[in-house]
Amino acid sequence: MKKSARLSALLLCAALLSGCARAVPMGGTTSATLPPVENQYAAPQPDTEQELAETVMLSLPSAVDGQLIMVPERILLPADRHPAEATVRKLLSFTGNDAARPLFPQAGLQIHQGGRGVEISGDVATVNLGANANLLSRQDLLTLRRAIANTLVQWRDIRYVNVLVADQEPGVDQDGMAPVGSLQATRNEDAPALWDSLSARASLENQDTQRFSSVCTLYFPATYGRGILSEARTVSFPGQTRRQIAVALLGALSAGPQVLTQAPPMPDLNALLAEPPLVDLNEETGFSTVHLHFLDIANETFINAGIPRSIMMAAITYTLGTFMPRLDGLKISIGNEQIEAIVPSGIYEGAGQQILFSGGLLRRADFSSFLLTNCTLYFGQGSDGLARVRRPVPYALAFNRRYLLEQLIGGTQPYDNVEGIRGLFPAGITAADLIAVGKENDTALVNLSGNLREKSQGLSPQQERALIYSMVNTLCDTRGTQRVRFFIDGQQPDTLAGAIYLPGEFLQNPEIIR
Repeated sequence: MKKSARLSALLLCAALLSGCARAVPMGGTTSATLPPVENQYAAPQPDTEQELAETVMLSLPSAVDGQLIMVPERILLPADRHPAEATVRKLLSFTGNDAARPLFPQAGLQIHQGGRGVEISGDVATVNLGANANLLSRQDLLTLRRAIANTLVQWRDIRYVNVLVADQEPGVDQDGMAPVGSLQATRNEDAPALWDSLSARASLENQDTQRFSSVCTLYFPATYGRGILSEARTVSFPGQTRRQIAVALLGALSAGPQVLTQAPPMPDLNALLAEPPLVDLNEETGFSTVHLHFLDIANETFINAGIPRSIMMAAITYTLGTFMPRLDGLKISIGNEQIEAIVPSGIYEGAGQQILFSGGLLRRADFSSFLLTNCTLYFGQGSDGLARVRRPVPYALAFNRRYLLEQLIGGTQPYDNVEGIRGLFPAGITAADLIAVGKENDTALVNLSGNLREKSQGLSPQQERALIYSMVNTLCDTRGTQRVRFFIDGQQPDTLAGAIYLPGEFLQNPEIIR
């Protein structure tokens, strides 16, 4: 028993010295440590990303009674993107088994090819289906929406789901008058009540006097004019006409976000209108156009609020385009100027490139590059700790490991939501010093240049530890990453700056977070 206990103690010491649990002091000399652990992974060069086979739950019709049930399926998920889109594609392509049957195979359901299939912003996912979904009855389409929502909310970061068809909210009725709004998971026993409520609303004759409430996804300008962020909340509507819906949504935007902290104060959009919104309905197609005519002072008001005009147009268009059924687009004028093009600035994707609006119609898809979501980064705070920072970034990059490390290298920004933070990389380090980033199984592999090691020689032990764990904690906050292994120019030296033993695998360290 004593021998066994002594062996266990030695194995524990070896694990700690390998860097698996915490940064391990070098003790002055390399010889004071145990030999490096066997390196089972090669240094990535160039970037490598491994698709991971995982079991996900799909909401599908039961083979017995057609009621939606959760069915486990093994699928490949991308390592550097949110799993939502891959999961939806599997849901739509499911061919059936003993437990479940496919979702409306006669419709040939698929992700919309003309735009982004699945968007993630905050805790909201928006799925854009192809036009074939319109072949379904309205009740079947609601079932499809429920199946998508029930499937996607299994991911902890998704609470609400919008489902569009060919870039438009299709509505619950054939005329596209009644919006569905943002869905959460629904139980089968609640589905009939949901359908009855939506269909009753759609059939009301006096829609201008029938109040209703719905969960809507509102899109707010991010601070420093960098894009738009989403927030889902319940909005009350005085009636169900398109004009009333437009006025209520503009009012909800004007009230500002309730949860978001990275948005500037909003002006009163309805007060800036020269006249109430006008709605043109194409009787042949059933599609509508909303006209918003703002006063001349609107331009100055947006500037004073710190909101570029292009960002305000994006916020309005995304908000109305996500909720209003069968909306063809918006026509927006300010004073005597009809907005027919914009040159966005301050966004990551498409900055400085003119966007032309076909036919003068501002459509939701025109502003897809403006959509942001929060990623998690760790920067220095205090003498030796880290702070968890939520930074709005383009949603398509929020899960990309190279991009996250480049954000760390670039340092803090004025729009970060934590004060008193600082960048930890030494001066003279750029994104070029990030040779390659990879992932195998649950381990992120980071290959850094020798320049970083050279520039790090003056770091104190506390600074070295904070630098290493800023990368470790950031990467371990991404899906499927539990460990990080570092390389310098493709090799694993004993240390970065002389204090922390570098070989082995690092785990996330919550104790260093202030």
